[in-house]
Formats: sequence, C-alpha cells, structure tokens
Amino acid sequence: PNSEFSPHPLYTAPVTVGFAYLLVFLGGFTLALVTGFARRLLHPTELCDHVVVPFHEHLWGLRAPAADVLASFLTVFGLCSLVLHGLFALTPWQELSLGGGAGIVGIFALRFWLRRVCDPGERIARTSAEVRVIRDIPANGYGQVEVLVEGTGLKLAARSRDAEPIPAGAIVEILEQGESVVVVRRRAASP
Repeated sequence: PNSEFSPHPLYTAPVTVGFAYLLVFLGGFTLALVTGFARRLLHPTELCDHVVVPFHEHLWGLRAPAADVLASFLTVFGLCSLVLHGLFALTPWQELSLGGGAGIVGIFALRFWLRRVCDPGERIARTSAEVRVIRDIPANGYGQVEVLVEGTGLKLAARSRDAEPIPAGAIVEILEQGESVVVVRRRAASP
C-alpha cells in the first residue's frame, strides 16, 4: 500500500537545447586546445614552424586536418547556435540549420585563412635570396632546402630536376614550386 516510505522515482532535469549547444561548443573548444589548433590560430606565425613538407609526409591522428575541421565546426556551430537560441525565438530546427551553416562557413574561412598564413608561395616567388640544401637531395627522392624569406629561414621539401643527387651545403636555384615542394637545380658557379 501507499506508505510514506515507498520509493519515488528520482527527478532528472531535462537537458535544455541551450545547454546542449554549450556542451557542443565546449567540446569543440576542448578539441581545439588538445590538438594545438587553438594555439596555431592565436600564433599564426608559428603555424608551419617554418617547415613545409610534402603532403604524404604530414602527420596524421590528432594533428590531421580532420581534427582541425571537426574542432572548428563544433566550436562555431555550438557558439552560433547558442547565441541564436539566446537572442531569437527560433525553432530548434532553425537553430540547427543556421548553426550548421555557420559551422560549415567557419570551416572554410579558417582553412582559407590558415592556408594563406602558411603558404610561402608568394614570398618565395619574390625573393632572390640564396637557397641552400640542408638535407641531401637524392636522385628521384626528396631532400630539404632552406631559403631566407623576409628575415625568416623557411625550410622546404625539395627534389632535383637533374638525375644527380645534390649534397647538403650546395647552393641551388628554385625552378618550380608546387603546393609544398620545390624543384631545384644546382646553381652554376659564377666566374
């Protein structure tokens, strides 16, 4: 029968939509901190550590671009959805749609900005500085060169146009430049 000692179901507070958006934002922000993405955003000059390597040599796992994409999407989506939820009388579907759209735009905006900061292409094209091999460039393989660009030593993956290897310490000239690899040849000795 009904006694005052009968068990009552425990009360569980419902998770509000705004709190869920806050959790998504904090999850994205935490991922950005853990993977170093937030540090690279705050210190863009350290973005590449002045080293550009071929795509196949990039590190994967938490440092992969997928982690940056996920962190930026979750952070922007959570923040925008939280702001929309607090300021406007929208349905949850409208908040999800607008927040998702902002998250996608945030991914592309951040990737574009980071790629611009990291891409040394324009600066290298304008430089006439000496380019020195710092890691032997084997025939049909990759080595590394260093070029002084605007006062900063920039290390680039390099391959030789000639079939002969180029030893470390040799002076070379850049013939072509791809996304992250330069094609070089040994500079002719001046008379």
